[in-house]
Amino acid sequence: MSAELILEHWPIERLIAYARNPRKNDHAVAQMAAVISEFGFRLPVVAKSSGELVDGHLRLKAARQLGLTTIPVVLADHLTDAQIIAFRLLANRSATWAEWDEDLLRLELEDLSAMDFDLALTGFDESELERWLATEDLATNSDDADGDGSEGWTTKSRTFQRCPSPVRATSGPSVPIA
Repeated sequence: MSAELILEHWPIERLIAYARNPRKNDHAVAQMAAVISEFGFRLPVVAKSSGELVDGHLRLKAARQLGLTTIPVVLADHLTDAQIIAFRLLANRSATWAEWDEDLLRLELEDLSAMDFDLALTGFDESELERWLATEDLATNSDDADGDGSEGWTTKSRTFQRCPSPVRATSGPSVPIA
């Protein structure tokens, strides 16, 4: 059985990236930094007590970019070497197992947009947002559909402005780590 989950806060320099990490994520560091700036560090990294990172390479890179000095860590010392390798793969692959309920996702995104929340912080890129928010029979999508010089798309109930892409993160250590 698994050990009790204990959250610790470590100095960032104590963590060592896994040299054979198969995920290529340098292109997403600024976007993750923007997410951490908005929400704080809500998803701890997983590491061995030696400092070797098990999961959270992108979050660690973003934290370094932001100049954070400590980040939340959950230990995985109770796992075997084989389980560590498998968990690294699982942690990245499991996000692809589920599908979206398009109607419910659209409602959530429309609500966020109505609250003037930056939809780029949801992790969806511009083309995905257009796909989820605009339906072919109810929407228009052009560079300037209404002729007012702005770009966006329109659904039955709202007009949406294009999200900036890629997200640019601000730098500085003032990100809450709670």
